[in-house]
Amino acid sequence: MQSKAKEKVYITPGHEKKIKRKEEIGELLEFYSGLLTKKELGVLELYIQPNYSGAEVARKLRISRQAVHDHIRRSLGRMRRCENKLQLIANYKKNVVMFRKIMSKLDQCCEQSHNTEGEQTLEQLKMLFEKLINRNSHEL
Repeated sequence: MQSKAKEKVYITPGHEKKIKRKEEIGELLEFYSGLLTKKELGVLELYIQPNYSGAEVARKLRISRQAVHDHIRRSLGRMRRCENKLQLIANYKKNVVMFRKIMSKLDQCCEQSHNTEGEQTLEQLKMLFEKLINRNSHEL
């Protein structure tokens, strides 16, 4: 029986940049896909797949690589402009951080439920909720 040695995967800076770009596109699509045409959405959904390059998307959709590039550039620009104005993703990320802090405090409350430490943790929890509510109400 042969043991399989784990292969180390090295990511070049160029590949890392492409991966980050695809991650950004995926994130933008989660919030702003409704702004895109069916064609643009189809191009981007294929493009963000791990094994698809622009050339492979072009071949699959039977369009030119330049058309794929143009769809990606226009769509990405539109979604970035909306994010710059609306800040939906940025606010979502802030809320996730705040909710994680709240959950951590709740865990502490469960562990310290019948002492003064538990009371202090509950006060901290209330303050976190107030911050969250105040931040979101100012942005409405």
